[in-house]
Amino acid sequence: MKTQHKTTLGLLAGAACLLSAHTFAAPITEFNFNVGGGFVNGSGTCNPGVDPCGISYSGSDAITGDPLRVTWGDPANGSDTSFLEVEHNPFSYASITTNGGWFVIDAFHHSNFTLWASGGWLNFVQVAAMFELLTPTNDLVFATAGINNVNFNETLNEEPCDDPRPGGNITICDDVLQTEVLEVNIPLLIGDYIYSLSFGYMAGPGTFVEDQGDGTVKIWTGENQLSTLYTVARIDVRPVPEPGTLALFGLSLLGMGAYARRRKQH
Repeated sequence: MKTQHKTTLGLLAGAACLLSAHTFAAPITEFNFNVGGGFVNGSGTCNPGVDPCGISYSGSDAITGDPLRVTWGDPANGSDTSFLEVEHNPFSYASITTNGGWFVIDAFHHSNFTLWASGGWLNFVQVAAMFELLTPTNDLVFATAGINNVNFNETLNEEPCDDPRPGGNITICDDVLQTEVLEVNIPLLIGDYIYSLSFGYMAGPGTFVEDQGDGTVKIWTGENQLSTLYTVARIDVRPVPEPGTLALFGLSLLGMGAYARRRKQH
């Protein structure tokens, strides 16, 4: 699979948040959050050489208005239809607990049906993401919005598989999605404490996730079933260090900001 040009989620934006030390002398034990987004309307493309392949968009995110489902496959050519669907906060968490480990904030469902080559299939689509972190009194701490590219490989259901899952496929020749890794250890300075916000992926039913070590992850999904991938977030906290260490922390934030600006210029 070839990796398209990548646009990493802009999770560095607003990473340093300074709130009153008098307001938060003790560590915050829970944060509220909002999550939104969906597929970028019109961003989907078919496998090379096939056009159209029945790509359509449906649903609407309550916050951003982005479509929540992208469907492909052409019944007129003998194919069923498959889809990818975004579900926000599928377990209805009220908040993210500090030092509480990973919390699921999004689910990506893949309804994976056998498609005929004459009908074509999805090759690439973009996902828009929005995340807001708030204090228990709903003061905004951190906000980000960005675009993630998703490459999709609708594999042929015959051996040998062209991109087999490590350790063996869930079903014969699982389909494969490839996208960018998410940001980790985003520092937030609030009162007397530094909070570290991280995002990642977690395999759900019918999926297998592997970090490729090149800034991308691959997700294998089983054939003829509904598979689920979770986007997760966690928040860890530590006391603000001594003044000399804190100065180095401030310099690191400046460096992160300069890095983010350089990326935007390319």
